[in-house]
Amino acid sequence: MKGTNDLTQGPIMSTLVRLTMPIIATNFISTTYGLVDMIWVGRLGSGPVAAIGTASFFINLAVALSTMITIGTGIKVAHCMGSGQVEGAKSYVKNGFIMSVVLGLLYMVFIILTRDWLIGFFDLGSEEVERMTKQFLLISIAGTVFSIPNTLYAAILNAMGNSKQPFYIFSAGLILNIILDPLFIFGAGDFEGWGVAGAAIATLTANLLVTFLFVIKTKKLEFLSKPSVCSIRLMKEVIRLGIPISIQRVTFTIISILMAKIIIGWGAEAIAVQKVGIQIESISYMTIGGLQGAIAAFFGQNYGARRLDRIQQGYRKALLLTSLFGTFISLVFILFPQQLFSLFLSDAASLKLGTDYMRIIGFSQLFMCMELMTVGAFNGIGKTHIPPMFSILFTVLRIPLALLLSEPFGLNGVWMSIALSSVIKGIILVIWFRKSMRNIQITPAIS
Repeated sequence: MKGTNDLTQGPIMSTLVRLTMPIIATNFISTTYGLVDMIWVGRLGSGPVAAIGTASFFINLAVALSTMITIGTGIKVAHCMGSGQVEGAKSYVKNGFIMSVVLGLLYMVFIILTRDWLIGFFDLGSEEVERMTKQFLLISIAGTVFSIPNTLYAAILNAMGNSKQPFYIFSAGLILNIILDPLFIFGAGDFEGWGVAGAAIATLTANLLVTFLFVIKTKKLEFLSKPSVCSIRLMKEVIRLGIPISIQRVTFTIISILMAKIIIGWGAEAIAVQKVGIQIESISYMTIGGLQGAIAAFFGQNYGARRLDRIQQGYRKALLLTSLFGTFISLVFILFPQQLFSLFLSDAASLKLGTDYMRIIGFSQLFMCMELMTVGAFNGIGKTHIPPMFSILFTVLRIPLALLLSEPFGLNGVWMSIALSSVIKGIILVIWFRKSMRNIQITPAIS
């Protein structure tokens, strides 16, 4: 099929690197939207940063829900491509887009109706911060109607081995976001700017551009060349694969909300610190997330082609790459926490809290990277139910651990609970996947 690549042939390491690098770059571009917002909004103070951090929980919830569609569709498309079933891939693509648009619209309506209760749950202690939070949330949620299909576009193209196209398109969106952010936040000339709302409007505009470019560019690809019938059966297959991961990510988001409720006890600055820290951690997420996407596509096609040998070799090589990168990031976070954090917030109180956060979280980065990469491996072979079992268990345990460790260590005890759970998840998932590979039986991926 035009615009796709066969991942069942050729040298494994070079194939993984070739597929991974554009996905990493794309993830970097997507994550940089938030980083750019945070850098500019950080100049307004910790209150606006706390507003964005609070609203982001519900934006992340939309992303978590969408994974039942994006992950499941990507896996099915990769399996179809590996087994040579081009028409099957087209059908999954069409039905995936129908589901993504419907989900985006339904979630937007939900947020509009419940926004007061959702934001009130945090008891932010400032009417101004609550007002900014609601503004940012409403504008950003309108953007999910476009960002969810954008993510699906990228997942489908990655599954087909074409990871460069999403990078080019998301790059255009980032450039527009970088240009619009300072203008919409601070204004220019007689235009005074919109503050926190301006950051959301800039990102919304960038998402609109990305959607437009995806539609224009993919018109030339064969998989969108003709209509396909809406199929409830195919939708169920996609959701069956994607829902374990979606449940995992929804659980993670809910736990993050509950953790924020604990953290707010140390003031709005603590929430701002966590939000900034998560943005810095996105360096790890976006890099290993790229390898995760590449592994899922590589394993998916080779699973469809019954190439167990390439799956086993691919995992060993991917684990080596992950370990090297994870060790490097851990050392950077542990050795240079203050320098990293000061790029976003520089007031003395926030800098002290942020330095502690970065150093403690640094000890878990290697294991978090191992976890993310192995999740991609499980996804590629269609065993999407295994990672969520462990992730949900140990993510839920963060709550009692945070309450327990915060007694002797204060806010640092909360950071410790997050780091410790990541270490445990990374170790267990790697061991479990190695065990699974010894017992795996390649069966037809497409019925």
